[in-house]
Amino acid sequence: MKALGDRMPAVETVLASDTDTSTQPVFRRVLVPVEDETQAVHAAELARRAGASEARVLHLNLREIIGGRRFDLESESAASSVVEATVFELRMAGIGTSGQVRHALVGRAAEAIVAEANEWGADLIVLGFPRRSLFATRLFGSVTLQVLQHAPCPVLLASSASRDRLHRVESPVGRRS
Repeated sequence: MKALGDRMPAVETVLASDTDTSTQPVFRRVLVPVEDETQAVHAAELARRAGASEARVLHLNLREIIGGRRFDLESESAASSVVEATVFELRMAGIGTSGQVRHALVGRAAEAIVAEANEWGADLIVLGFPRRSLFATRLFGSVTLQVLQHAPCPVLLASSASRDRLHRVESPVGRRS
């Protein structure tokens, strides 16, 4: 038996209804730039896995300047159908989604993606797998690398599971010269 002066350890009782077992999404607002309709299903799965409650689909209708005139590389209807297909897939995954087509000059795609992320307040940017070879990336640059360098939030680089070759994106961040 315990003496009267001994203290009993305090026990705190927590009711099961008071515990919150749900996890809060880490990335609430996810920006998903897409190039074509084939990326729609993959983008929806990645946004769902990131825990997104809201997503913005961005398709860049690239323009080229020739002789002082601007020419779109695809029609407005083709650009809109890419956005609509991806928005549909994201909504089917239960994610509130909006989408837009934005114009950008060839060579300025990364700037447009970063600008959209800043304006919309994205918590995460999901980029597709780089399509250029390592040689072409070194020669012409990389949209992916530029977004990684200037993004206001984390960037997730995604690849298709059927991809048979590996491509490593090197970032100069943290590298000493």
